[in-house]
Amino acid sequence: MLKRSSRLQSNGYYNSTGEPVISYKERLYGVFKRRRFHFRNGEERHFEHDLEHKICTSDAEPGCGSTKRKTFLLIFLVFSFGLLFSLAVFTGISSVIVTKIFTTSSKQAWKQLEELQSELASLKEKIDFLVPVADRMPNFALESLGARIIYDKTSESYPPDKPVLRIFGFTLICPNQRPYRSPRILLEGRAPMLPGQCWAFGGSQGQISIELAQYITISHVSLGHIPQMLSPYLTVSSAPRKFSVFGNQHAEDPVIYLGTFQYNPKGGPLQTFKIAESNISVVKYVTLRIHDNWGNSQYSCIYSFRVHGKLAWHEH
Repeated sequence: MLKRSSRLQSNGYYNSTGEPVISYKERLYGVFKRRRFHFRNGEERHFEHDLEHKICTSDAEPGCGSTKRKTFLLIFLVFSFGLLFSLAVFTGISSVIVTKIFTTSSKQAWKQLEELQSELASLKEKIDFLVPVADRMPNFALESLGARIIYDKTSESYPPDKPVLRIFGFTLICPNQRPYRSPRILLEGRAPMLPGQCWAFGGSQGQISIELAQYITISHVSLGHIPQMLSPYLTVSSAPRKFSVFGNQHAEDPVIYLGTFQYNPKGGPLQTFKIAESNISVVKYVTLRIHDNWGNSQYSCIYSFRVHGKLAWHEH
């Protein structure tokens, strides 16, 4: 017969058969009662919690530990920022220094970005110098395509095509005189541009008129001159400065104003200018009018003039 404590027996620990009725055993699980949920459709569903053990461990629920780590990290960051700014206030550290700590990496990133943009811009300039925009667009002002010079609407060449002296059928030219170049040189589409291979006219004002082989919807024009580094005189004073472009569909029609532009001697040798949308027209005759140059009062030179656009397929 098992020994029983009289104190426990007096407190009702045992039943009438002598078995203990109170258990002090600890259980690591909770008993959940049946819960009832009400849904919008009025139905009732009962969920029975079959799991009797719900212990949050890394093996059972990975998200639990991850959430704790994230929470701890967030608290740590907030505490660190607060501590740093508190030190700045109480120790007299300049706010500029504090700001610099947080913005140094950002400034370095922006600096690298600016350097990259500068390198890209420089690379674009080199590409445009070697392969100008005009070389990537069709040129309709070519003699090989049927274009021709309208001489009665074109300025006289400089020097004029008049020999100084002719002996035994040979033309003698003054050593200091420029050789005569016909405006047809502009319709040859020469590339690259070389010193002296240009059409020159006297003074700083002049014009050239071209008849294209077909009607086109003009969109751009290009004007070219050699750069200063290729000039034998180390100057580009004969380069056109301000100029205008006109066009019309028939020779007897009044000219249509297409735009006024300025050639930049410090830019690329062959520069392309866009016709304004409001001025885009269908033309067959194009006139280039030079208003002034970059300082040469004796003559002006044009090394290249191109007309860009698309064919106008309708008949005129």
